[in-house]
Amino acid sequence: MLPFGRRRDNKRVQGMIGYFGLEDLSYTSFSDQERDYIRYVYQPMGAYEDLLISGMISYMTQTLMGFLYGLAGWFTKQQDRPIAYKILKKAEELLDAGTRVLDVDFFWHHMVPIYYKDWDRPGYLDIAISACKKQIAVAPQAAEAFHADYASQPLPGHKGYKQVSIILEKQKDFEDVIRLC
Repeated sequence: MLPFGRRRDNKRVQGMIGYFGLEDLSYTSFSDQERDYIRYVYQPMGAYEDLLISGMISYMTQTLMGFLYGLAGWFTKQQDRPIAYKILKKAEELLDAGTRVLDVDFFWHHMVPIYYKDWDRPGYLDIAISACKKQIAVAPQAAEAFHADYASQPLPGHKGYKQVSIILEKQKDFEDVIRLC
């Protein structure tokens, strides 16, 4: 089995990794063993085997951010989270002014619970809180974009507001909880 991001014939990687131009992510962030494991775990329903590195994809409606935070979501078990953290770190590096606001909002939405699961590890609670605050910061623009794209749908729940209010309440910072709510 070849790890994602590499081919024996040195031709360009295909599949989702190739489509999104993430070959560097696979080489610089993951060991051979991790790449094998990612390919083993990432098996979306209805997808063909080895979707990550094989098959010519010429068009997708999924965005780069959607792919990355979706991929990270396959690695939320305690032993798998180091892989999710690497994927999310790369996604955060790729966020820029051109990223759709809904992708930014959903990125932070997916990042919060993954980091919060390790709230007891040094720095991880701070990362979760920061992600909550960043999602809150884009909430007005995200709500506007959501209404534009999904006019007949109610706004989804907001992980950032909910999680940071829970954290602040546990820290007995009731004034900030009230202000936030």
